Amino acid sequence: MNNRRIQKLSVYALALLVFGLLGRAQAAEILVDSSILDRAMDVIAEKYTSSAETQEEISRLANEASSTFEEFKRANDNLESLLVLNAGYRKQIDNQMNQIATLDESIAGVEEVTREIPLLMEKMLTSIEQYIALDYPFHVDERANRIQIARNAIDNPDVSIAEKFRQVLVMYQTETAYGRTIETYPDTINIGGTDRDVNVARIGRVALMYQTTDRQQTGAWDNESRQWVDLPAGDYRTAVQNAIRIASQLDAPDIVLLPVLPPEAVQ
Repeated sequence: MNNRRIQKLSVYALALLVFGLLGRAQAAEILVDSSILDRAMDVIAEKYTSSAETQEEISRLANEASSTFEEFKRANDNLESLLVLNAGYRKQIDNQMNQIATLDESIAGVEEVTREIPLLMEKMLTSIEQYIALDYPFHVDERANRIQIARNAIDNPDVSIAEKFRQVLVMYQTETAYGRTIETYPDTINIGGTDRDVNVARIGRVALMYQTTDRQQTGAWDNESRQWVDLPAGDYRTAVQNAIRIASQLDAPDIVLLPVLPPEAVQ
């Protein structure tokens, strides 16, 4: 539609130009055969149309090129992300392979360790049993019962090696804790051939003392002679009473004078 309008305007312009230059008579002769002009204008219109189509094709190709470039950029970004991710996976695989190698070595030594653990547990039980026999006599029945439970677990074929070893370790941990704790508890001990109700105070493994419930008699355990000995009432009765109250958390911690054996010389 626009091309046809352009053609008409061009014809009018050409006619006016001819009339203006040659005069009416000569211009009429030239414009007699207007079909030539029509064909010329048709050719020009076809060129315009072809140029427009060509421009449209160029624009379409440019858009396609731009879209293809954007797709390429996205694909390239995805490739870089995958390369980074792949590198991370490779590192994880290498670490897992190293762990597998370590586990294989550990599994290879399980049989040897399994053979040695029962002997180790037996030695540990024997050692702790001897140690308790030479230690201060506190919670004697409870500690002996703990050893018996561990021995029963070791002798039971239905108990796993891990559970047997755990029982032995728990006993060692409990015995170790006695060395850094204080406590007091009621007990009945033999004093001079007579059973007496007493309150016992244990200060770690440093001192084990007693005081009768009427507070008239105070003593301590002599680990060298393996027996209870009386303490001078005037020197230790109040001190032991204070120690019992502190261990019972009735009094705040304080410094008290206690009967402590001197250290033995290293053999």
